[in-house]
Parts: sequence; structure tokens; C-alpha cells
Amino acid sequence: MKLLKKLDRNLLTAIITLLISIIGFACSSFLISSDLKDIPLGFLLSGGVISLVYVLSYLFVRIDIKRGSTVFSILSLGIRLVVILTTLLLLAFMYYRWDIRLFNIFVFVGVYTASIITFCLTFILVKDGKE
Repeated sequence: MKLLKKLDRNLLTAIITLLISIIGFACSSFLISSDLKDIPLGFLLSGGVISLVYVLSYLFVRIDIKRGSTVFSILSLGIRLVVILTTLLLLAFMYYRWDIRLFNIFVFVGVYTASIITFCLTFILVKDGKE
């Protein structure tokens, strides 16, 4: 538990989201040999993209702490929005317009929702000792 309290909220969310996506892939890996291979591959893609976004946010927050400003934190919000929306639109076009059913868009939305819930729970459960 001490290790979890030492980690930043963004980094902790990235690790938990990656674990959720690996567990989701492991639980749905039997679908790879059927027509539903987009579900386990969706877990891998969404976990990778969303964890990468949270790691980038962690790095930008660290830069802001060193500089004493909030420029990179605001920039990280914009980058997060652009990356998530671009990935979501690309998945939607692949799935419905171009009929390339490689990654499932609903799995992406589900893992992103799980990452948001995880991020909110880190505010409640893990405190920085600022009481």
C-alpha cells in the first residue's frame, strides 16, 4: 500500500488501466479464434492508448512541478482530448464505414470509462498526505 501512496494519480491510473485491459484480454482471448476477435484486440489497443495518455499526463505534470507553472498540465488535457477523440473516430470509421472489424469501439469506451472511474477513485482512496 505504501507503493501505491508514493505513485502519482496519473501513473497509478495508467498502471491500473493497463492491468484491467490485460485481464480483459486474458478473459476474452478464447474469442480470437472466432469471428469476435475484435473484442480481445480492442482490450489491448484501448489499454495501450489510454495508459499512454495517462503516462504522458504524468510526465507533463512533473514538468509543471519543476517549472512552477500550469502550462503543460493544460496542454496535457488538450492532448488527451485529441488522442482519445482521434482514436475513437478512427475506430468508428474502421468498424462501421470501412468494414474493418479489427478493434471493438465499445471495448475502447468501456476501458476509457474504467480509467475515468479509477482516476476518480484515486482522489478518494489515495491521499498525498495533505490533510
